[in-house]
Amino acid sequence: MKDKNTLYWIWLSERLGVASKQFPRLADKYNDPYELYRLEGEAIDGIEGISRGLKLKLNDKSLENAYSILKYCNKNGVDIIAYDDDRYPSRLKNIEDPPVLLYCLGKLPDMNRRLCVGIVGTRKMSEYGKQTAYKISYELGAANVCVVSGMALGIDGVSACGALESGGATVAVLGSGISVVYPKEHEKLMGVIAKHGAVVTEYPPLERPNPGNFPKRNRIISGLCQSVVVIEGTKRSGSLITAAKAIAQGRELFALPGMVGQSNSDGPNDLIKNGANVARSAADIIEHYDFLYHDVINYRGLTKAKVSSELDEKILNKYGVSDIYYKGRYAQEETDTVAVEQQSDKPRREKERRVSSEKKQTPTTHNEGLIPPDKLAAVFESLDDTTKRVFSLLPEGESFSPDTVAAHGIDIGDVITALTMLEICGLTESLPGGMYIKK
Repeated sequence: MKDKNTLYWIWLSERLGVASKQFPRLADKYNDPYELYRLEGEAIDGIEGISRGLKLKLNDKSLENAYSILKYCNKNGVDIIAYDDDRYPSRLKNIEDPPVLLYCLGKLPDMNRRLCVGIVGTRKMSEYGKQTAYKISYELGAANVCVVSGMALGIDGVSACGALESGGATVAVLGSGISVVYPKEHEKLMGVIAKHGAVVTEYPPLERPNPGNFPKRNRIISGLCQSVVVIEGTKRSGSLITAAKAIAQGRELFALPGMVGQSNSDGPNDLIKNGANVARSAADIIEHYDFLYHDVINYRGLTKAKVSSELDEKILNKYGVSDIYYKGRYAQEETDTVAVEQQSDKPRREKERRVSSEKKQTPTTHNEGLIPPDKLAAVFESLDDTTKRVFSLLPEGESFSPDTVAAHGIDIGDVITALTMLEICGLTESLPGGMYIKK
């Protein structure tokens, strides 16, 4: 969408930043961003439910940066799908911090009518994980299911290849601007996805990847989908951050069971232990949604795909994805908050100072869970306010029940969701008898 309001949507997205929980309040009150743009002074001060800092930003009426972004998008064929666009996925509107707009390369599938499944997993994948990720994605694509991933190395990249090879639709969600290929090894893959599906991001076109971007990106992967499948990952895998987002958003969670004792299977096996659905094949996922999407699922395509969904390395090479990328310096378990190339520009240094400041405010607990201590600040910052409040209420050094926390005036359902997310992050641990302990 590039109508007269596009410029003002860009202006508003720059004022709010990404993953703003204040945006839905503005969207409910104002029909379009130009209404907000016209407000000044006391009229902005009178807006209820938003912070003083945001009010100051809304008083900044400069359109210079918005013009620059719009010019770049027009010149480079980048589509802009704003919140009021009919193409904006309805499921994404219903999360607590929806993106103001999406920058898009390619054509976004009609995600409102079809089943959409997010597939995530480790970068350091096993042969079992690689083969299964490809097979499930290939069969989902052949069945007219849209496969969504983060285009990361490992499971994400292989899953995109499977969906593409089947002729199905796939969407990749970036943690950087649309002009930045990250990881750089997936440049060819990104081009093919843009040609046969869509590459989307909420970050402005020239935004470099930053550790704090990826947890926020993950909420879009899960937000676009009815369910998320975790293929492989250790207990510290960044794919479990996406699983946490899926749980918080009320999405169904699936996991590939793995061999006990294999570190890559620890994450999915723990998810299954805690109630995730088992995903042994695409059929396990599709059967779960048969009653809702029977008319749009291509069952004949699924049947045919089962005999042609074996992975051949030549297929990965076709899309510029090869095991060579997962050796050497990439042969290490990383989270989605992976440290990226250092930037010398001033905005980059300012972001680093903010992250450093945020780390000082992060809970100083003994964390043996999923997130490495040096990454915990960015991940904790991405959690919703309720989860942060629940964490602040947890007793030190003693077990407690969810009811203990709910007694502080928090809905018991919200408490259980928050505790699940905190456990995935490694900040709490579930005990027998429905009890928990803060780690």
